[in-house]
Amino acid sequence: MTTRIIRSQGSITRPAGARAVIAACVWMLCLPAHAEPDAPGCKDYFVSRMAGYALWQCDDKDFDSFTFAEGTDKAVTVEGRMVYNWYRQPDDAKPNSKLMVRRNYENALKAAGWTLVYADDDVLIEKQVKNGEERWVQLTANEGSSYDLRLAVKGTMQQTVTTADDMLAALNKDGHVALNINFDTGKAVIRPDSQPIVDQILALLQHNPQLKLSIEGHTDNAGSPASNKALSEARAKAVVAALTGRGVAASRLSAAGFGQDRPVADNGTEAGRAQNRRVELVKKG
Repeated sequence: MTTRIIRSQGSITRPAGARAVIAACVWMLCLPAHAEPDAPGCKDYFVSRMAGYALWQCDDKDFDSFTFAEGTDKAVTVEGRMVYNWYRQPDDAKPNSKLMVRRNYENALKAAGWTLVYADDDVLIEKQVKNGEERWVQLTANEGSSYDLRLAVKGTMQQTVTTADDMLAALNKDGHVALNINFDTGKAVIRPDSQPIVDQILALLQHNPQLKLSIEGHTDNAGSPASNKALSEARAKAVVAALTGRGVAASRLSAAGFGQDRPVADNGTEAGRAQNRRVELVKKG
């Protein structure tokens, strides 16, 4: 196993030796050639990969911060949607040089209208404003056969109802309330930072013993409709399980997943997609 330090983010342990042949692309909107399968739940995010590379590791947060070009006079801390993707070549392929990887992205981003912010032998950072969104990308080219992309869309945190009293007021007024419960990427595992919201749902049910709820999951339109529906249902069931596991009667709760079928905002923007990725409580009694 080999470990590489990611700036400002600690360390990640990765399998050693990943290699492959790459075709140089004028623009990187080209499918991987003979690449291994991507890790479950991982996908490209507004900047495509080089041919011959698979996406081996990823992380996707609706709201976080990252310092691009940290430690230099060009350092900029950005808050908003944060995606980390790690790409590598298959074990049996000839590795590309760091310079080849960096030049591919440098030329491709320039052709797409991106603006250079910072570059050195290992790192390339560029910025673009498109469709009203401020986008950032940081490429870190590694020795051997892999590279990282740190991708961001600048934005503000979506304020959501978080207290039991506010939830009850919204349920009494509208019959439903949307909550920003975060899950692991591509999974139905509730993240620790969303536990306070689950605690408030529990308090809501404990203080209102006659209340019955349908827990309903929703996604944006990234991915296939079938996979989105299955994921949204699994996430709704995860919330139900978290509540019944703490003493709420199962007869008071039901779970449903609607995937991308019921958007509340425009999936054409990151802000809209963030609103569509939600869990709703629907009053049933």
